[in-house]
Parts: sequence; C-alpha cells; structure tokens
Amino acid sequence: MTQAVVLADYARGPTVEAIELGPVLPGGALVKIDAATVCGTDVHISDGVFEQLARLPLVMGHEGTGTVLELGAGLERDALGQPLRPGDRIVWAHNWCGRCYYCAVAKQPTLCENTMGYGWGPYEEGAVNGTFSEHLHVSPDSRVLRVPDSVSSPLASAATCALRTVMHALDRLPRVRFSDTVAVLGAGPVGVLCAAAALHSGAHQVVLIGAPASRLAATEKWDLTTRIDIDHTEPEERIEAVRNLTGGRGADVVFECAGPPDAFTEGMEMVRAGGALMVIGQAHGQSVPVPTTAMKVRQLTVRTSLSADISHFHDALQFLDRHGDALDLESVVCSKSYSLEQVDDALASMRAGAEMKPVIVP
Repeated sequence: MTQAVVLADYARGPTVEAIELGPVLPGGALVKIDAATVCGTDVHISDGVFEQLARLPLVMGHEGTGTVLELGAGLERDALGQPLRPGDRIVWAHNWCGRCYYCAVAKQPTLCENTMGYGWGPYEEGAVNGTFSEHLHVSPDSRVLRVPDSVSSPLASAATCALRTVMHALDRLPRVRFSDTVAVLGAGPVGVLCAAAALHSGAHQVVLIGAPASRLAATEKWDLTTRIDIDHTEPEERIEAVRNLTGGRGADVVFECAGPPDAFTEGMEMVRAGGALMVIGQAHGQSVPVPTTAMKVRQLTVRTSLSADISHFHDALQFLDRHGDALDLESVVCSKSYSLEQVDDALASMRAGAEMKPVIVP
C-alpha cells in the first residue's frame, strides 16, 4: 500500500488515501518519491479549470523526482544509455507512446494522441501515476534519466516541468544570438528559469518583467540587464523601457511566460519588427484579438510551445548541473516543504502566488 493525494470529486477536493501498489510492468519502474513540486497546473486541475482534459479519479502531481525501488524487465538503461539500478534517483517524461503519427512521423511527441500524462488521470487500480504520493509507477512508455549528484531532488523536480518547458521553447526557436535582447514576461517559475536560460544562452541583454517584487528581488545577484515590476508600471511604460534599451526597436525575442491574455498583447507590442514571440504561458481559455495585418507587415514570428520530451529533460538537468549552484536556483525556485496531509496548504500557497514552488515531501 502507499499513501497518495487523490482527486475524485471537485467539490470534495484532494484527499489523502491508501492505494494498493500493483506489480511493476515490463519496461516500467517503481520509485519512491523523494520530492514533488507544485505547479500552477496542479492548482487548475484541483479547481476544475481543466475538467475537459483531466480524467477523474486521478492521483495529483506531475512534477517529481524518485529513487528506483524496482525495475521492470527490459528497463536496464536510461535515455542516455547509463545503467539503471535500484537506488538511482531518476526523473521521467510523460508517457508519449512513440507509435502514433505525432510521435513517429511528425516527431512531435508532445502532441501524442495516446498519452495518459502523470497527474492528469485516470489512475487504474494498482497503478499510481501521480507524484503527490509515496510511490509512483513509471510507465513503460516513459523515458527516464538519472539525476546528477549535484542536483537536489526538489530542484530536479522543478526541472521536470518549468525548466524542461523552457528548454523545449528554446529548441523551437532559432538560437539566441550574442547580440540579442531578450524580454521575459512573467516572474513565476517558468519566467524566472527562462530568464536564467536566456542569460546563459549568451543574450546581450535580458529583461525580466513580472511581479511580485520579491520574485524579482530573488534574481538580484544575476547579471540581468533590468527587472520591471508590473505592479508599479503600465504596459506602455514597460514597452517603452524595452524600446529604450534597443534604440527604439524592441526586443529581438520575447518569451511570454505569464499566462494572462494581456501578456500576449504586450509581447506583440514589445517585440521588434522581424523578431520572435514565443508563447509558453497562455492558459486562460479566452480569445485574444490579434492584429494580423500588423503582424504580417512587421514580419513577426509567433511560435508556441507545450511540455517537453526527454531530450529537454536532459537539457534541463545539464543546465542545473552547470549553473544551478552559481545561480542559487534551489533557493530562488524551491520554497517551503509540505507533507501529503498538507497538500491543501501547498495548493493554497501556489494559488495565492505566495511561493514559487512549494515542495511536497511524502
């Protein structure tokens, strides 16, 4: 048996329940969860915002790091070809099937038609597929990676959503050039980690725009060009500030990591003619007016990105191995620790924006 946070009814909310652990499938694994971090998506799932996508009942949580307890037959190495053994710490990607059109032909596994993503449900009897639990069954269709010794479990857990999402977004754009000015809209986990990645991709200038002020202050030791607090500025002021840094042109690349509809509109105005807007954060379900003629005349590139495959998990772990300590990312991103029984408190803190990444330690 294992203890897990189950969401079976939106009105009742998450509850901690005992679940029987079934056998490990060939190609899969059973892990003990070392740390699971809370994402804004978990809050939306709990609140029923994604009721058209989530499938109840589900075990909550999609970010996590675990220690291997048992390996299924055939799972002997991780995605890098490194040997796997019980006792290894690992992370795992969503279980993209590898067989559908999007996986096999289009080579866009994050559009997989057959996935049953961790934390999205439903969970089947004996198979625990959410990270807010003591144990988790890694699906045979998942790809796994060993976690470098230099990367803590809470920080590795945060990398399994926010940072790997950033790495996928970078992969979908032309490279960031040494002469580029990059503006990042949003100071949540994705935005802050995006600013860190842009900084170490070699951008000439990196501007972080968001709130609250405490999140901006957490990056004060980083060599960012400037930080702009949205609580004390209007959109026109922020757009003008970025233009002033670029001879009136605007940012070469804008990453929208914020979420609200207005962030997309602001990003469109902030990017220079011929520049690129990468949309990562939009998750509101509303329609946003787009000046398509101006977009064409200004020859803008607008791209979107969602989730990531195992290659981007690898990029994220390598980034943390190289830069995590220097940027003090664990202190910047990971906040208080909670038990499974305190999941409501962790979700409430995330809902209120009081913490960057609450950490659940089963």
